[in-house]
Amino acid sequence: MKKGGILHAELNAALARLGHTDEVVVADCGLPIPAGPLVVDLAFTFGVPSFLDVLDGLLAELVVERAVIAAEVDDVNPLCAAAIDLRLPAAERITHAALKSRVAASRLVIRTGEATPYANVLLTCGVPF
Repeated sequence: MKKGGILHAELNAALARLGHTDEVVVADCGLPIPAGPLVVDLAFTFGVPSFLDVLDGLLAELVVERAVIAAEVDDVNPLCAAAIDLRLPAAERITHAALKSRVAASRLVIRTGEATPYANVLLTCGVPF
């Protein structure tokens, strides 16, 4: 048995397959997910697991070289925007429509139970060397 970290077997396998420049989306439960990327659906009930719990777990295990969020989060969900900025201070902001259009090209989408607007982030994988 694993000692710690992410315990979800399917998510662990998907994370292990990621390489440099692969994109991973951490999504709230309402983000439309097009056909294409692998989806690991963690949503259990509204709010469980939360976007930030999942993001924190991923940031502990992934090398992230870039992050993209919807600019609308600043006005509509400022608590989420502030929490993302603490974790990913250089997160680029684009329109929500532009973010949604990039989901199809991502390698992995992790759907959370988050039920607040614009709680989504696109992470670009880096390398540890």
